[in-house]
Amino acid sequence: MANTNFRSFIFGVFLLAAIILAGTYAFSVIEGVDLFNSLYHVVLIVTTVGTQFEVATFYGKILVMVLLAFGIGLVLYIAIFLGGVIIEGQTRLLLGGIKGGLVRMRKERNHTIVCGYGKLGKYVCNTLKEKKQKYLIIEKNVDKCTGLISSGENVLQGDALDPEVLKKAGIKKAKGLIATLGEDADNMYLIMTASDLNPELYLAAKAEDEHAVDRLHKVGAKIVVLPQVVGGKQLADAFLDIEKTEELETVSKEK
Repeated sequence: MANTNFRSFIFGVFLLAAIILAGTYAFSVIEGVDLFNSLYHVVLIVTTVGTQFEVATFYGKILVMVLLAFGIGLVLYIAIFLGGVIIEGQTRLLLGGIKGGLVRMRKERNHTIVCGYGKLGKYVCNTLKEKKQKYLIIEKNVDKCTGLISSGENVLQGDALDPEVLKKAGIKKAKGLIATLGEDADNMYLIMTASDLNPELYLAAKAEDEHAVDRLHKVGAKIVVLPQVVGGKQLADAFLDIEKTEELETVSKEK
C-alpha cells in the first residue's frame, strides 16, 4: 500500500510539472509574453494565488480554465499527501514496503539483536544499555517502533521470523541474538533461522512453557529463561529475607 501511494504521488508530481511546462509554452504563444513571465503567471494560476495579468485572447481564457481544472486537483492531492506524512510523524520508508518499514538503524558490528520489544524485551534492552552494549531491536508493531525511533533507539520494524529482516539487522556481523517473542514456537523457529544464518551467534531465548526449554536448547539456544520461574524465585528469596530488613523493597524495577 505504501509503494502504491508513493507511486501515485510521484505520478501526480510529474503530471503537475508537465501541465505547468505545457501551459507555460501555450500561454507564451497565445498571449505573446516571454517564457519566464509565462511560467510565472501559469504557476500563480495553477496554485490559485491569482495573477494581475489580463488575459486578452479567447484561447488564452480557455487555457486558464483548463489549467485551473486540472492544476487545482493535482496541487490539492500533493498537498494532502505531504500533509498526511507530516501529521502522522512516521519515518516510514516510502520505498521500503512492509519489511523494514520503519528504520532508525546504525550499521553495527558485534552487536546483539533483540527480537521483540515486549515487557521482557524492554528490560533486556535497558540492561544492555546500562552495560553500554551495542544492540538493535527488531519489532513488528509499527506504533512501538515509532515510539522507539522517537526515543533514539536503534530499531528495525519488521517480522523477526523473516530471514530478510534478520539480514537487514546485520545478523551475519552480530555477536548474539535474544529471542523474546510471545510464542514459544516463534522463538524456536527464530533460533533455528538465526543459527542457520550465522552459526557463530550466541543465542538466548525466553520460554513460556517449561516443556519448551529443552526444545529451545536443542535448536541452538545456549540460554533459556522462564520469566515466571525467575520472578517466582526472586519473590520467594525476598520474602524469606523479609525479617532481615525493615526497609521497603522492590525486587524488580526499571531503573
